[in-house]
Amino acid sequence: MSFVKKLPWTSLLLLVFTHAVFGWLVSVQAHSVWQNAIEDYSTIGEHRSTLTSLWFAGAYPTLWDISWLLLLKGIVYILLISLALTAPFQLIKNCYSSWLQSDLRAFMSVIVGSFFGVIIIGSLDVFIRILVLIAASALVRIDLQTANYSEWQAFWLLSLVSLTGYSLGIITRQFLITSI
Repeated sequence: MSFVKKLPWTSLLLLVFTHAVFGWLVSVQAHSVWQNAIEDYSTIGEHRSTLTSLWFAGAYPTLWDISWLLLLKGIVYILLISLALTAPFQLIKNCYSSWLQSDLRAFMSVIVGSFFGVIIIGSLDVFIRILVLIAASALVRIDLQTANYSEWQAFWLLSLVSLTGYSLGIITRQFLITSI
């Protein structure tokens, strides 16, 4: 019971809402990929399949018709963010301190870092979404650390809450589209 009592509920709710919005946006993107595939198929082929006939009749895709690759990419992002935030800081410190011992390695790190900086600026809309997810997860991680949760408990809690919010966003959009 003390495990549940000392949970940081406000930051966990913020995490659920940010991941729900992320799930909603991924669902919108997956829906547009599905719609473009249907439109491309209908312009290429002379006959229309049952799926394209349903699309033009006003039927919208269900969760099973959309691209699973986009949904899985979101799950991988969430798990990587959770893992990166709960990794032991001593391990990260040792890795970076041993890597930056040489001048050549430091120079290569600057070159690679600036390359990633250009990529980030080039695709700022995607990076901002990821940055918001990282910020919400970092807030929960700090709250869990002050509540004396272990790193594995923090990882599983972050992953579970994030994936729940992500799923809620996808399912909510699917129900709203099918009900309208």
